[in-house]
Amino acid sequence: MEYVNSILKAVRIIDVIKESGALSYAEILKRYPIPKSTLFKILSTLEAEELIRREPERGRYHLGVKLIEWGGYARSRLEIRDISRPIMKELQEASDCTVHLSVIADGEVLPIESMEARNWHWHHFKYPVAIGVPAPMYATGDGKAILAFLDKKEVDRIINQKGMERFTSTTIPDPLSLEAELQKIRRFGFAVSNGEHDEMIRSVAAPIFNDENVVIAALSVLGIFSRITPERVPEIAEQVMRATAKVSCLLGHSPRDQD
Repeated sequence: MEYVNSILKAVRIIDVIKESGALSYAEILKRYPIPKSTLFKILSTLEAEELIRREPERGRYHLGVKLIEWGGYARSRLEIRDISRPIMKELQEASDCTVHLSVIADGEVLPIESMEARNWHWHHFKYPVAIGVPAPMYATGDGKAILAFLDKKEVDRIINQKGMERFTSTTIPDPLSLEAELQKIRRFGFAVSNGEHDEMIRSVAAPIFNDENVVIAALSVLGIFSRITPERVPEIAEQVMRATAKVSCLLGHSPRDQD
């Protein structure tokens, strides 16, 4: 496998700084002897991208705020998956449908964990486990559940950036219709997608909040229309909302924060 040498050097420099907490240019060079011009360029680039920061007075380098943000992001993803798995299992058994845990990533909804329904062969259908495959937020149950509790400016930014492609005859067609849908989701606490991204699939989803009352994920129950009938939606919605309330609570969220 071929590697990009400059990236390897940058990663090694970050490791050297991390191991010591703070180092000067000379101290980094002593621990990782590479050409001075190369070290200077890499340090300057890392600093410009906020991956490291330099003390104005003493000239020592520390890890930057962006690395701290990345670390927190990765840790939260691991944490929410670990917390959610047993609750997802309960939800999957109660609904006998596939359950997804999804997060927002670059303006799209991204499934990061899935538990398949039992006995899908009875229904001659198996919903594909699309772990790591992003989908449009406005056309999916989990995406709409997250969108409904984002700041309106952020919703507008996402829609302006991603657009609103029409996937099926039931896909929400425009921002005005989307806002009406999001208001309904905020009122009832759950979202439903009726074949809006995949014409065969109905999904019911609810949001997950962290300890700062920020929506960070959603749980969704998915199935074909004959499996999740309109009559079953209220029952499944209650199951999903109970599940997301449990996950949110374990993440430090208080229901009072929603008032």
